[in-house]
Amino acid sequence: MPSGQNSSLQSTTDGETFGYQVTCQPLNQPENNLCGLVLVLPKVEDKGFPLDTYDFLSFKLRAESTAEGFDGRVRIFVKSYLDESIASPDVVKDYKFHAVRVDRNGFIQVPLSRFKVETWWEDMHNIPFDLSYVDLSSVHSFEFFVHNLPLQDQRTYRLSVTDLKVSGMYLEKHTLYMILFYSWLIFGLCFYCIFRYREAKRIKNQAYHDHNSTLFNVNGFEHKYQKLLGRQAIFYRVKIINWNSLVRNFGLTMSNTLLQDIVQNHLVFFRSYFYISARLSHDELIFVRRRKALSAEDEEKLIRSLLSPITVVGLGELCLDIKIGASIEKSVPANSQLVLERAEIASQAILNKDERIQLFSNEISQLAEQKSAIEKQIIQAIEENAFYLLYMPIFSASQHKIVGVEALLRSDFGDLKNMSPEVYVSVAEERGLVRDIDSMVINMALNDVATSGLENDFMLSINVSSQELMDTSFVDRFSALVARSGIRFERLCIEITETFLIDVDAVCVNTIKNLRALGCRLSLDDFGTGYTSFQQLINFPVDEIKIDRSFITDLGNEQGHDVIVDSLVSIANSYDYHVVAEGVESKLLYDRLVTKGCDLMQGYYISKPISLAELVILNQQIVSGEVTL
Repeated sequence: MPSGQNSSLQSTTDGETFGYQVTCQPLNQPENNLCGLVLVLPKVEDKGFPLDTYDFLSFKLRAESTAEGFDGRVRIFVKSYLDESIASPDVVKDYKFHAVRVDRNGFIQVPLSRFKVETWWEDMHNIPFDLSYVDLSSVHSFEFFVHNLPLQDQRTYRLSVTDLKVSGMYLEKHTLYMILFYSWLIFGLCFYCIFRYREAKRIKNQAYHDHNSTLFNVNGFEHKYQKLLGRQAIFYRVKIINWNSLVRNFGLTMSNTLLQDIVQNHLVFFRSYFYISARLSHDELIFVRRRKALSAEDEEKLIRSLLSPITVVGLGELCLDIKIGASIEKSVPANSQLVLERAEIASQAILNKDERIQLFSNEISQLAEQKSAIEKQIIQAIEENAFYLLYMPIFSASQHKIVGVEALLRSDFGDLKNMSPEVYVSVAEERGLVRDIDSMVINMALNDVATSGLENDFMLSINVSSQELMDTSFVDRFSALVARSGIRFERLCIEITETFLIDVDAVCVNTIKNLRALGCRLSLDDFGTGYTSFQQLINFPVDEIKIDRSFITDLGNEQGHDVIVDSLVSIANSYDYHVVAEGVESKLLYDRLVTKGCDLMQGYYISKPISLAELVILNQQIVSGEVTL
């Protein structure tokens, strides 16, 4: 109700909005007179109106007065039930007052969170602390009052409130429960989908990646390869040629760790330059670049990155040894094996050369086809027993007789008969056929010597490939063949090339030691063509060195060759080595070597390679003096 005399209350409407207007004109009233509107809200379920689920109170306000200095400020109360069990509106202390103040006319929106508990109410009724909190859950009324107090006598105050609204989100309990239920259901489905997606991604990642190197595996390579079909790309296939040696010496785990560290250290380079970086097998990698090939400088970066050493505590520096075959594909074919084969052919072409990288070409392809043809003939020749042996005599100048032979492989099958054994033996080594050839040569030579009737101190030298010495089962297989022939181990000499010492590892050394423990000699063939120092020669367990023919043929013409031969003979005498001079082709060379103290020789001056039966006759003729040397 309006206070004071000459006051009135009326409703206002403009067609769309509805409200009330109060006009007050106090006359000689006490100072606590008020001018305003009290709008009582309906109860809900015998409780005050719940405003705690709403956010805003909005209204249109107009406050004006004839009083001097009137600032138009209006004080707004939200009056709530202090105790909902007490419904009497006549007891003032049963209500809680929350208030804000506004000082402008027009449309106003007040957040309900701005209403604070009035301190005068707390002080007047001595409200305890535990009840002096904002509570809009049970509201009795909204109250709008002119703030300028006390009201001035004989002055008119007019306050208009229209279009009063409360706004916010209000949900029924069952609606809320349904929303929560479906929200949790959707959340659960989303979580399940995310989990399945991540699980599928993890499985796909495992299926497409090599866990030891973090590169793509074969599956990952094939998946990415399909996106290159018909486009131009360059394939770099990397062969790790010392992988087996690393595994034998340091184990598979350490070898994988070495590769993984190298990849991680240069991962930025690989990702920047290559569309695909994958591991095809333990000892093969593939790098694919789209559109154009690497520049010469970038190729060097690739090579250096793969050759970079890794320091391992307790082992020192370990590194890979690689050959890279590259193939430029102007239109990538559907069959990836065609591309990989071309890149492999290119790497095979430099397997025994100093180059690190080779581009596939028609010439290399033709060479590979020739090797394939040779490989087929080798296989057929082995199946048809089309190989035979000739023997190069080893002559002792001091004893003036032939004291041993070197077994040499020959064949009369197809194109092999017109081909140097070095050619098809190297092909056999590349294609994994050398074990069959070595076993065949050892068996044939042992049988020939066993049935020849030669003296018991007659030596048989047999060339054995480095691949056999890297095989831990070689000694057992060799021992079984020797035992079957009945020849003493002391009559056998195993020849290895000097270049083999570059890649010799602990397994090879152990194999050699086991052979020498049986009684066999070890001969270092073609000495002088590799990188063996005299210190290595002294420390390595050999019994014999064979001076390469290139040093022998130039004796007397190349001063350096004379010095080398003199040094070798001197070292041999000091360390009780046997020295064999290869390539003795004339009487002059023979005499010079005798003068230098070299006792053992082989070459065409003594004899060309002959059968063992012919060698027995030749030796008899030399001893009897029928043949003069």
